[in-house]
Amino acid sequence: MVIPKGIDGLDSGHYWKLKKALYGLKQAGRQWKKCLHEVLIKFGFTRAFANDFLYIKCYKGEIILLVLVYVDDMAVARPNDIHIIPFKSFLSKDFEITDLGELKHILGILISRNRPRCLIFLNQTAYIQRMITHFGMENSSPVSTPLVVKHNLSLFQSPKTEAEKHAYQDYASNVPYLSLVGSLLFTTQTHPNIQSAVRLIAQFGSNLGIVHFEAAKRILCYLKGTTHYNLVLGRQEKDKFDLVRWSDSNWAQDMDDCRSTSSFVFDIAGGSVTWSSKKQSTVATSSVEAKYIASANATKEAVSLRTLLTELDFPPTTATIIHADNQGCIALANNPVSHTRAKHIDIHHYFIQECIVCHEIKLSYVPTKDMLADVFTKALPREAFEKFQALLGVLLLD
Repeated sequence: MVIPKGIDGLDSGHYWKLKKALYGLKQAGRQWKKCLHEVLIKFGFTRAFANDFLYIKCYKGEIILLVLVYVDDMAVARPNDIHIIPFKSFLSKDFEITDLGELKHILGILISRNRPRCLIFLNQTAYIQRMITHFGMENSSPVSTPLVVKHNLSLFQSPKTEAEKHAYQDYASNVPYLSLVGSLLFTTQTHPNIQSAVRLIAQFGSNLGIVHFEAAKRILCYLKGTTHYNLVLGRQEKDKFDLVRWSDSNWAQDMDDCRSTSSFVFDIAGGSVTWSSKKQSTVATSSVEAKYIASANATKEAVSLRTLLTELDFPPTTATIIHADNQGCIALANNPVSHTRAKHIDIHHYFIQECIVCHEIKLSYVPTKDMLADVFTKALPREAFEKFQALLGVLLLD
């Protein structure tokens, strides 16, 4: 910090005591969040238990305002304008605010609606086009899938000699690989169908080879052909508000450490709202164990979403359906038995059994060909990929 002009007589050993958090300092973000929280609480909001950035205000037992906060950006939802005008007036007393009207654009995502059909469309066309141009892929040809089937990436494909490293640098032309991965991760907000491909290429950021970079460029080629696609929310009938989950795993497919990949996707009222594709932290010794671990991890997300829906006055009245494609996993969860093939499974994975007993979740078998979460575990042929892409709600609108 530079000492302001006019301050004299300070020798070494002195320090500055900040009376107010300054933008850019480590503690600034926390102090801003604390300040905003105090203001919202003063207006009568309560912070949601299931989401630290969601604030709810009720009046006579009914929700009248919802505020979703991302740093200094806010999205406000309300049944009518009666309560939002006083809220804006109250907020302007403590902060300098800008009212952008109806929510149409936030955090790089374009939002549009079809109110008669109760549909919401999320679109990142402008962001994707800028990203493709930024990484020099504007003249590339579109492809139908983000990954080639059975195209396994491995650390063995990383450069091992100085000559191989120079060959990669010449091929990549100083394109920042980690920046590309970060940009692709941001795109998964409206293109969940590329989540598995991005997860895969993100593993090689410390020592990547030409094959890894080509895989990343293929994802850009895929996005070029689906630039105008939207993530559609709310495709279910108006009177239905179901929470459904698909859970899957890809057993021991990692060529470097033989770990499995867990995946899940949650559907609320016909729209995909949360999803995950993540390598498991331990090595599963069987496909049943891999599926069981994936189901247990996704059950935690189910409990969180059930809590959130309850806070939003949509309490689940039945157990959340969890679709799995492994009969052994379902049998183990419903009727736990101790035998040599199951007794080694970490105890925290047995959380799923408690939720079944409490009627919070219910496992249901679906064939692999209908397993929606399969798109988050591995590369699929074009026909299967496009089928699951449509089921996720990633659609090209007329």
